[in-house]
Amino acid sequence: MRLKKRQRMLVDGLEKAGIKCHKGNAGLFSWVDMRHLLGANTFEAEMELWRKIVFEVRLNVSPGQSCHCSEPGWFRVCFANMSEATLDLAMKRFKAFVADSTTNSTSNQLDTKRKSVAKWVFRLSVHDRTSESRDR
Repeated sequence: MRLKKRQRMLVDGLEKAGIKCHKGNAGLFSWVDMRHLLGANTFEAEMELWRKIVFEVRLNVSPGQSCHCSEPGWFRVCFANMSEATLDLAMKRFKAFVADSTTNSTSNQLDTKRKSVAKWVFRLSVHDRTSESRDR
């Protein structure tokens, strides 16, 4: 019953934000259609959108490509591992992100700064992994 309630919260919350989900009747995650938020119909654009969701919206979703989805723009969103309060916050973040994306109110300067922060985080992550393997 808790999973069904969270699934309903996710689907309803995303629909209010203008994002549709694949119809499902059971499971721990939903397939979310964000093709309308892609800059282009490519997997590169999907990865760019994924980076925005992870680094700007601060939500952990899986790009469809990582789950062998054949069409760019689909994301896997797990709802089973979070509380209702966390899911409610996630829906608020998604709604704000979609509203911001459709009005293009983010300046290019801010986007450039975020991209450089994202590159720094990736470099730091790779550096930590290589340092750990040398320490072993």
